[in-house]
Amino acid sequence: MAPALVVSFACGGIMYAYSIKAPAVIGVIIVATFWFKVATMTFFYFAMKRKAWKFFYYYKNVGVSVRWLWRMTLSFDFLTYVAVLFIGYYLR
Repeated sequence: MAPALVVSFACGGIMYAYSIKAPAVIGVIIVATFWFKVATMTFFYFAMKRKAWKFFYYYKNVGVSVRWLWRMTLSFDFLTYVAVLFIGYYLR
């Protein structure tokens, strides 16, 4: 979770740095950071699926679906990214 939060805060920092620019620049920053976030989320998903597949047995035994676990984790990560972008934009 820490690397995902670092990526979110980096995107928020970029938004904070360029929040006083023209709206067209803000649009480009949002699109660029969005695709960067999607790429890193995909990378984290496949890396964890390959490296830590043994840890998912605990959740299966408890009754939590692995799909539900991934869906909630990635949703929380993306909502954190959106919140950090808003904070970075409205902080100035």
